[in-house]
Amino acid sequence: MSATVYKIGGAPLEDDAYLSALAAHLKGLETPPILVHGGGKAINRLQSAFGIVPRSIGGLRVTDDQSMALVAMALIGEANVNLVARLVRAGVEAQGFSGVDRALLRSRPLQHPEGDLGRVGAVYQVRAEVLSEALRAGVVPVIAPIALADDGGLHNINADQAAGAIAAALGAREVIFLTDVAGVLREGAVVPQLSRGEAEALIAAGVAAGGMAVKLRAALEALSAGVSAARITDIYGLSNGTGTLITA
Repeated sequence: MSATVYKIGGAPLEDDAYLSALAAHLKGLETPPILVHGGGKAINRLQSAFGIVPRSIGGLRVTDDQSMALVAMALIGEANVNLVARLVRAGVEAQGFSGVDRALLRSRPLQHPEGDLGRVGAVYQVRAEVLSEALRAGVVPVIAPIALADDGGLHNINADQAAGAIAAALGAREVIFLTDVAGVLREGAVVPQLSRGEAEALIAAGVAAGGMAVKLRAALEALSAGVSAARITDIYGLSNGTGTLITA
């Protein structure tokens, strides 16, 4: 079953107006999409409560063993259940999943040239049939990006990368990265469309850095795996089709 995959970042998860607009958009869709969410603010709060200073390398959160437990608590026990509750109250037939449920996501350690990320993984297998079953039932799967690691533990998966991997596994029509900016910016203006080469050039030049570079790389990986298009936009651009469209 072809579907659209949405990724919603951690900051919009705590914005009531953003979530109301998202719920209204989802209710208007003819077929249910798949939602993958982050939860950076919730993770930061837990880390701070335990005296851990949040660190990132190349836009990816460094996750030691203690932080991995906190990431799971924040994403599954707070962000996921709160987002599902909000959508259900708005009339969306939503169901929460983590990548651990039915081995939805399996991962190996993610190697980064700039340093050790700890319990951060890269998805190598998605049980697409688990999501297809939900979609056929008219359910919107809401996924917390925690994966089963090959060593028997858990991995923290960057939500952008998880969304891209899921979109690729399902042969999605489009993967949409929802954020709190209107799209990829160049000299303060939104770039309406990027080819693969143009996106790679923005990353190489440092124009797209940190989290935006992660989003662009996830978009390019999804395109390489057969997804037709990727878009980076905010909730207001979602309804009118604006933002930055990335094509192969």
